[in-house]
Amino acid sequence: MEHAGQPTAGLLWERAAQATLTHADWPAVLEYADRASDCYRHGGDARAAARAQIIAGEALHYWGRLTEAREHFTAALDVLRVDPDVDMVRALDRLTWCEASLSSPTMDRLTTEALTLGQALGVGPGLLAQVFVSRALHLAYVGRHPEAAGYLREAVRLAEQADDTAVQANTLLNLSWVVGLTDPAAAAETARAAIRNARQVGDRDILSYAVGNLVEALVILGDWDAVEEELTHAAEADGLGNYEHLTREQAWLTALRGDADTADAMLATLANLRASENPEDQAFNSQLEALAAAARGDPEAVLRHARTSLAHAGPNFLRWLWPLATRAAYDFGDADSTEELLALLDSYQPGHLPPMLHAERDLARARIAARDGNPAAAALFAAAISRQRELSTPYHLAHGLLDYAQHADSEAADAAIEEACDIAARLRCQLLRDRAASLTPARPPVQA
Repeated sequence: MEHAGQPTAGLLWERAAQATLTHADWPAVLEYADRASDCYRHGGDARAAARAQIIAGEALHYWGRLTEAREHFTAALDVLRVDPDVDMVRALDRLTWCEASLSSPTMDRLTTEALTLGQALGVGPGLLAQVFVSRALHLAYVGRHPEAAGYLREAVRLAEQADDTAVQANTLLNLSWVVGLTDPAAAAETARAAIRNARQVGDRDILSYAVGNLVEALVILGDWDAVEEELTHAAEADGLGNYEHLTREQAWLTALRGDADTADAMLATLANLRASENPEDQAFNSQLEALAAAARGDPEAVLRHARTSLAHAGPNFLRWLWPLATRAAYDFGDADSTEELLALLDSYQPGHLPPMLHAERDLARARIAARDGNPAAAALFAAAISRQRELSTPYHLAHGLLDYAQHADSEAADAAIEEACDIAARLRCQLLRDRAASLTPARPPVQA
């Protein structure tokens, strides 16, 4: 934006708010944006005051205070709609963030309105890229992932055309999330590109989310040591050691490996994320509690926390929660919950589910067949494990092999346990080691 003459006090406060937004200091952003808005109002410039409140709304959204953020964006739009311009496009786009997080049915209408107005006004490629990202997120949330990826790839092109590194970082961040549902290797590569851009502009929030996307992709690919290296680098070299999103990723890896006490200690530090209104934050928090309960060997608690998380989760969370909850229900002897969880997965169209869940559903049905003494159980296990090798993660494959070992003859069980132990050693996953050891009491404990 351009302003003639000397910058006013309002403009200086606005610039301070925008700069501080990059450094993720949400209380300071709110203070500076409010000061800018007050200065603009006293000068009779209602539109500039509304523009400053858009920045405040962004901070509130990132902070997890979605209701307040929505109020700021809506109030700004009430002013800006009188004479639609670039600032109105920006306000519409930011409001879609809240609507997406809150799964609002207005998301489709708002993203269409922002795209239509942005193109009509001929806004620059940087802002248009951001509007394309918001539209893509809506499409992803309703299960239209290939379509979402198409919008995001065009957004990447627009961001490059704008030569806006910050917008490129955000666009690549979201592309890595969408493609990660089906192609973790591509997601890792894209997340690394987002990380490079975020580091270049010093955007801590985008950087932390991009690291999170890279972490998830590497966990799926089975490169857990690389996950640990990335988290350590982000904490020490990037200065994100006290950033809650990074701590949450560290807690996730810790819980997956089976260290419940350390994961619980990390979870206890997540004050802002625990208070967040964002359903994804709530889902992730409960997912971590479920994983920590699994590390403690408490299937009843796993199922309880998983149910809480599933109440907030979309398909992306299902790929971690559903196998965890279904195994816990089986171990706890809760046949009704197992059937409910199968019905939940069956309620989705096939293309709306991450591929690994098709394999995990086959595995759950094989366990039920074995429990019921169905002679087809062995064939069902073989088919499920074959599908896991193709679609799932090494971690989940190891659990599938151990599921099979519980019901196979001794020779087949030994081979399955041996392969699961190899995976446990590669992942340095104590949870898998302990589970394998429980199936082979005569063997010495599995070493790292």
